[in-house]
Order: sequence, then C-alpha cells, then structure tokens
Amino acid sequence: MLTLSEFKDSIDKFFMPLVIGRPVFDGKNVVDFEILYVNEAFTKKFNDLAKEGMFFTGFKDGLSFEMPWAKTVENVLEQNSTISHTFYSKKYSCWLSVTMNSITGNLIAFSILDISMEKEREETLKQQNQRLANLTEELSKSQESLKNELDKIASLNEELKFIAYHDTLTKLNNKQQLFEDMETAKMEAAKNDTKFGIIMMDLDNMKFINDSRGHAAGDQLICNAAEILKRFEPNGLKSYRFGGDEFVVLAEKLSSRDTLLNIGDVILETFNADGIEFSGGLAVYPDDSLECGELLKFSDMAMFEAKKNARNNLCFFQNPMQEKFLDRLNIQGRISDALVNNEFQLYYQPQFDVATNKLRGFEALLRWHDEMLGWINPERFISIAEETKLVIPLGDWVMDTALKTLSDWVKNYGFDGIMSVNVSPIQLKKPDFLFNLEEKIKKYNINTKHLEIEITEGVMIDNKEEVIKLLNQIRAMGIGISLDDFGTGYSSLNYLQVLPITTLKIDKSFIANITSKDGVEANITDSIVSMVTKMGLDTIAEGVEYPEQLKILKNINCKTIQGFLTAKPMSLDRCNAMLSGDTSAILTINNDTEPQE
Repeated sequence: MLTLSEFKDSIDKFFMPLVIGRPVFDGKNVVDFEILYVNEAFTKKFNDLAKEGMFFTGFKDGLSFEMPWAKTVENVLEQNSTISHTFYSKKYSCWLSVTMNSITGNLIAFSILDISMEKEREETLKQQNQRLANLTEELSKSQESLKNELDKIASLNEELKFIAYHDTLTKLNNKQQLFEDMETAKMEAAKNDTKFGIIMMDLDNMKFINDSRGHAAGDQLICNAAEILKRFEPNGLKSYRFGGDEFVVLAEKLSSRDTLLNIGDVILETFNADGIEFSGGLAVYPDDSLECGELLKFSDMAMFEAKKNARNNLCFFQNPMQEKFLDRLNIQGRISDALVNNEFQLYYQPQFDVATNKLRGFEALLRWHDEMLGWINPERFISIAEETKLVIPLGDWVMDTALKTLSDWVKNYGFDGIMSVNVSPIQLKKPDFLFNLEEKIKKYNINTKHLEIEITEGVMIDNKEEVIKLLNQIRAMGIGISLDDFGTGYSSLNYLQVLPITTLKIDKSFIANITSKDGVEANITDSIVSMVTKMGLDTIAEGVEYPEQLKILKNINCKTIQGFLTAKPMSLDRCNAMLSGDTSAILTINNDTEPQE
C-alpha cells in the first residue's frame, strides 16, 4: 500500500479534485477529519474551501449538510471499502459525487467529481422517459377512447339503419324497407318461377276514432294493429307500416292467387277477433304486373274498391279498376280547369204541388259539359270533388250563381217560390260557411223565405253537435232546410227529431218501386209521409216518372213531387221562358229535346 508521500506524488497531477485526511476519533467514533493533502484540481475547483491542516468540520458545510460525513468515514474504515454519495451543492450550484476509500495508515482519500452534466443528461432522459410514458398512456387512452367512439358510431349506425327502415311509432318495417324487399322478392320470384303478393290494408273508421276519442286513441289502435301483424312474421310474412293507418303485408313463394286470399282472410279474422276492422286490396306478381310500383298502385285501387263497397273486406285487383282510376284522375284534373273556364252550368228542376200542380220552386242542379268528354254525369264528378275538397270552391260558385238567378227571377218575373241549393257536408265544415252565406244573401238582397238548402244524412257522420248548431243558425235566418235522399245511406228516424229540417225528400229508390204489386215501398212511403206531415214538415217525392206513381202519391197525401213526369232539369233560358208564362218551354219525359247527361 502506498505511503502518503508516494500517494501524493501519484495524484498531484490527477484531474479529479481529491482530498486526503486523517480521521479524528473520540473513542471508537469518528468525530472529525484532519486534512493532510489537497490536490491542485481541488484547489482550482473549490478555491480555499479546504487547506492542509484544516479540520473537516470547518469546510464540510460548504459542500452539503445532507451527507453523513463522519458515519461514511467510519463505514469506509470498518469495511475497508469504497463508498460514494451524490448531492447537490447550493454553494457551487452543481451536482457533486463524493467517493471515499481508505489508504495506508488509516487515512481517507475522497475525490469530488462534478456530475452536473451527467445529472442533466439523467434528468433529460428521465423527462424523456416520463414524456414517453405519458405519451404511451395518452396513446392507450386514445386507443380506448377511439374504440369507444367507434363502438358508439357502430351503435349509432345501427340505430340510424333501424330508423331508416322502420316506423318510429309501431317499430314495423317502413315504406323504404318495403320497396327494397319487393325488389328482392321480384328477383327471387323471376328466378324460381314463383309468385309473390301484397295486401294493402287501410283501417276502417279511423277518422271517427280520432274525432271522437282523440288522436292518442287512434295511435293506440295503429299500434294494436301492428302487434297483430307481428304475430304472422314467424310464418314467413313481412309487415310494413305504409303510412297513416295503412299497412302492407308481403307474402312470398305463393302457389296461386287463392293462397294470398286465404292469407288475407286469416289476417282479417284475427283483426276482427281483436275488434279491429280494415279494408284490404290484393295484387299478385306476375299476374297483375311485373313492376313493384304498379303492384302497390293496383293493390291501393283494390283496397279503395273494398272500402267503397263494403268495408271490413278484401278485394283483388282487376283491370277495370285501373280504367276507373285513370278516369278518376282525368276528371280530378279537369275540375279545376272547368271552374276557371266557366264550364259548369246550373240547371233547374221544377217542383210542383201534388194537389194543385202549382209551382213550389226549383232545385239548382250542377251540370258540366266538357269539350272533350261531353256531358259528364254529376255522379261521376261530385264525389271526386268532395274527396279532393274541390267541392268547396265549386259549391261556393253554385250558391252564388243560384242566388243571383233567384234575385233575377224575383225582380223580372215576381217569382214567389223556393230556390233549393245542395250543400255538401264538406262545405258545412268550413268555418266561414255561414259568414259567406250571409254575405251572398246581402249581395243579392235575398228574402230568405225563398231559399232552401239541401243536405244529406252524411252531415251527421262527424261532429253532430257542431253540425246541428250550424243548421239551427241557418234555420234562424229564415232559410229552409231539406233532408235529401231520405231512406238511403245512414238513415235514422232520429235525425228527423234532432235536425231543424223543414222538408223531407223521399229518395227515388222508393218511388221507383212504389207501384209494385207487393206494395212494400208504397206502404213505407205512406208511413213516412204520414209521420212527417204530423211533424209539420213538407214532403217531396223525387224521381216521379209515371202517372201511376203520381196517383199513389196523391192518395197518400204527399205534398210535392219532383221528376221527369212533370219537368226535367232545364237550362236557365228555358226556366226564364217558363216563368214568363211559356208552358211549352217545360221539358218532360214526353217532350225532351235537349241532349244532356
């Protein structure tokens, strides 16, 4: 082992700051440290911090309070080992590494190394590692977040797909899904030479349910219908809500048309068992059409036919339905043009007292002559006008024209009879009907005793209380109210008690058979006339064409007749001539010279 002198010679030029000293003991414990040697590198680094002959107590605080100097010296001596400590010196603003080891004669040598750069590199590396760890954690979180977002997107896509192809109220497949499924069924049927069919269903009486019980009840009925249809899905049927109260059932791999009818019958029976009625139209591929759009259109036509004829029934599409549909579209399109082009006319049919043959008045009847179609029967276009609400402007024109004619007759001919004008239930629902009627009466200075409006029993289908209130207001104005077509449709003797009518018109279907041998219609008519007369109402028999009918009506004391026997509907010019005294102008079943429908 080197002596202190030899050690000094070997490390004097050593680049690392180094100090050699002798421990000072108090018994066995090291209490201080006498500095015997300080090399040049130490002096350059720390100036006069330590000099030979100084004790360690005087300079250690200049390096660090944190390092256990005395204890470290004891450990070095006892273990004859090398011990290092690292600490930060606030005085020198740097990181120092102190390494102690024992040399000859129980001397201690400790070197001091500035490791600030290493510490900086270590800290930089630590920060980089921390940033890397943070990035790794963020990446992990991002991946998890991305996965969650992708899951949400996938779930949202499923929801959007469901919404796109399903009805929100019933959760049934919707119209879009029907279109796609029909195209698929068409390809399969063409490939395998099979048939498929659709049933277009429309719930009956939905308007009545919505009006009387509220739309919530209507929605519940629609949901109940959907639940019934879902019961058939395990049997291979597919159900769709087509819109509103309409549903469609798609049945594939049919062996015949009868198979579809059998399916429809089972569905109808199931609905009826649950207290629900519907009208259904059936169409089959390829029998009725090769195009899906046409099949839907044809099934809709068949459904309309079923609803019109009986309701709560099924009807197969037939080719004449398409012809009727196209004709209907044609008429519908021409009505608006006819109003603009003044193609409509009013004809007037006289009404006569049965006993005296005195003129009671006229009924204003709408007529339409189209340049291409000729005379168009009112039965052909009035129902279309009502369904499309075109009857509102059309009825307004009729009332205005009839009142103008009435005003002219009073002024020019002293007419003292009645002008009877038909009013549709659709018109009565219009909020300003009464106001418009009052304005027209003022416009033409009409004495209301000359005016009578004709209504049908159809006015009582919806909102009975509102209708009765309105009719009472009309009656209070002095206007007469005639109930037309009594004995057909929604006939009820109760209407005679609740409606403020002044006249009852007996439908021509009774009059046509009034002369039959069994006498049924004659007895019914007699009973009606007797009862109504006792109620203080006038009676008008419609459709009187033969003297035998007139004779019976006289015998049962019917007050007024209207029919081809006494006068047909006539143009304004003929009526003017009649009122001026020219009886030859009156057209009857025996002298009609005017072509009209």
